[in-house]
Amino acid sequence: MSKKTSLTMPVYENLLAHLVDFEERRSSIVNFYFPEFDKKREEFEQLIDGYISALDAVVKSILLSDKASNSFPFVCLNSEVEVEDIEEAETYNYKIIIPESNCSEDNCITILSPMGRALLCKKEGDVVSVNTPSGVYRYRIKSIKLR
Repeated sequence: MSKKTSLTMPVYENLLAHLVDFEERRSSIVNFYFPEFDKKREEFEQLIDGYISALDAVVKSILLSDKASNSFPFVCLNSEVEVEDIEEAETYNYKIIIPESNCSEDNCITILSPMGRALLCKKEGDVVSVNTPSGVYRYRIKSIKLR
């Protein structure tokens, strides 16, 4: 039996609204950002489909509590992720968003970015490698929270 995730009611309602909205807009998001039927589109579709399935499974097993820490079992959209750069031993905080989100914070990254893709659906303790134009960076996920 899988471990239950405990969330406050407002956070649960936001998560549920996000899931419904994202499922409804899945095709338009894919078509907008990946209009060509190529390998990049196929990889993004697989990532998104896996994300929706994982999110759907967790939503079905949520426990509601006024005292919940709102920790989440994997990185999802709108989650705040604390990561540690393995080589530099520095900690960073990111909020994972969809590209059309209005985020005025400096720490927002989209699921289209190398970091966003690497983090999506990963769990606390996982190590991710992020391929960027300036090289490959490795990060350990320290915590995942929803607000």
